[in-house]
Amino acid sequence: MSSTAASSTAPTSVSLLLEQQVTFQYANECDLEIHCSPFGLSGLYIRLGGTNIMGIGSTMGLITGSTKGLIHYNNSNDFLGKKYKLYIVVEGTSLRIDFTPIMEEKASSSVAEDDDKEEVPTLVFNGPCPEGRPDEIEPFIGIFSFERETE
Repeated sequence: MSSTAASSTAPTSVSLLLEQQVTFQYANECDLEIHCSPFGLSGLYIRLGGTNIMGIGSTMGLITGSTKGLIHYNNSNDFLGKKYKLYIVVEGTSLRIDFTPIMEEKASSSVAEDDDKEEVPTLVFNGPCPEGRPDEIEPFIGIFSFERETE
């Protein structure tokens, strides 16, 4: 994916709950939709502006609606061929989604070593929270993957 008018090439820092700063090289505009279902799972859809990349996932949250925001990243290859764990936080009127890659299963000895490492997201979405939500929302989780749209 090459830079588009919707992309920013200035490095951006995003403060995480881990009490550390993560610096991203790029930010791309995107549209986000969350559709709450009566069964407790919500569908989550993201379309990256100026690209043919879209993503789909599900969450355990009570938010419903659509919004626009920026998705921060360092490598455009992070959008394809990976599955992500989501950690979603509503702070005031803003919404942040941390995308942390789901690692393939490894030998049990290396898994024990990796459990001690702090997980740092590869992608982070920031934008206004959709209006359809309760007043108080605890952070919640989800899963997600991106793919190229075929025409």
